[in-house]
Amino acid sequence: MEHYNTRLDALRNNTSVFRIAFVIDLILCQIGYISVPAIVCAVFIFIWGLTLFVKRYVYKNNIKKVNYYGWLLLFIATNIVTVFVRGYSSGIWESVGYVLFLPLIFFMFYGLHTEARTENGRKKIYKEIYILCNILLWLSLVLNIVSLITLYTIGKSITYIFGYLVVYENRFTGVYFNPNLMAFTSFCSAFGCHILWQGDFCKNVTGKPLTKSRRAVIMISAAVNLFVIFLTDSNAAILIIVCYTIGYICYRLFGGKEINFRLLFNKAFALILIFAAVTVLSFSLRYVTQTGTTYTMSSPQDTANTFEDSDDALNQITTFEHQNKNIDSGRIKLFKQGVNVIKHHPIFGVGKGNITIYGNRYNNNKMKYSDLHNGYLTIIVCSGFMGFFFFMGFTICLGWRMVKTIFTVKPTIRSDIFPCLASFIAAYCVYAFFEKTLIYDITIMTTFFWLILGYAAVCMERYEGEDFKLYAFSSLSLFKKKSTPKESTK
Repeated sequence: MEHYNTRLDALRNNTSVFRIAFVIDLILCQIGYISVPAIVCAVFIFIWGLTLFVKRYVYKNNIKKVNYYGWLLLFIATNIVTVFVRGYSSGIWESVGYVLFLPLIFFMFYGLHTEARTENGRKKIYKEIYILCNILLWLSLVLNIVSLITLYTIGKSITYIFGYLVVYENRFTGVYFNPNLMAFTSFCSAFGCHILWQGDFCKNVTGKPLTKSRRAVIMISAAVNLFVIFLTDSNAAILIIVCYTIGYICYRLFGGKEINFRLLFNKAFALILIFAAVTVLSFSLRYVTQTGTTYTMSSPQDTANTFEDSDDALNQITTFEHQNKNIDSGRIKLFKQGVNVIKHHPIFGVGKGNITIYGNRYNNNKMKYSDLHNGYLTIIVCSGFMGFFFFMGFTICLGWRMVKTIFTVKPTIRSDIFPCLASFIAAYCVYAFFEKTLIYDITIMTTFFWLILGYAAVCMERYEGEDFKLYAFSSLSLFKKKSTPKESTK
């Protein structure tokens, strides 16, 4: 019995288990018919995370060990002030809930790099990444296959307590009740597949090389994820795919080697061409996927009518395209409504729980959504320019440090997972302009970003601890060479 209690205490204090459990449960919260028990479970995991935060960071005084903790504490303080300034309202408890959410993503997720400042700690975090990517691979593969089965067998919308399943507003949503969440989850799984494809990383964690069968599973999972993303018709998901691809190619072109002006010009021109090619290819594949799936799901007569643009036929079958033909999908309208709120409360904002209340007050009761589908704008609306200033201070400090690390002339970085993590972060920062991201959304969209940010911080500290300070652009006159490369003692 004593041995059992000891193992239970170890599990309860295991931060890696908490992080993986919370991420996976947030994915299950999006799934129809199991979302209610998953949400209940998420509440208990949330409380578990808060107790771990208090034990690890408050009682043991480890907050100061987190990189750039000052900016994060100031941002939390600004949100607390906002809650008190706005006073009691129907949205106060939602605002309080997000204030409690901040320590989790700032310290339990991003702050995980404080656990990896020893060799054993770093191995533990790398093992955590490997386990999480494997879970994402299989979980997303199963969910997407089940979703495709429902599409081909049912083929129409099913009303659910939180929305619609299978098809929502002519877009594929499968067993999820939101196509955008389905697209982002599938992208996270595809990103995990790319991590697992790095042979050196997997060999260092497991001690075994990647087998052909293992690579085949990774390729199948990645292909299914991309297929599903195209069917959801999520423009923001296409954007993050393109940005991630370009970010990774950019590193392969410029990172890990010295660059002179001639190489810089040639590779920059090549990068522009690659960007155009990847963009065209992505939208072309989406069109082919949507058209081909519509064709296979329809009878010959319906298909013929569809290609003749018959309105009656289009209303009868799913074409996997937005019913709203505006390319911004209403985001410009939300932006203007958010600006109207900022004009009246620019310093401390209104709090996340009050967006709809104040939005309707200053927009003639035309504010229908509790989020603005723009992570940066949402921060300004919720915490004002004061909170946005502290958030951007943290972002600039960490971003500049990441840029310097990624372009360090260190050959082992090219075979590590750090370029994948940095590419994800860069792509996400662009994606955040168009979706519910960054902070004020307790879903996989927000939590996964801060988790990847923590993993990237682990890699940065690993390479900054080595004796290599020569940067890729140091040979250009705009950059100073920090030192000359020399043999690492490690």
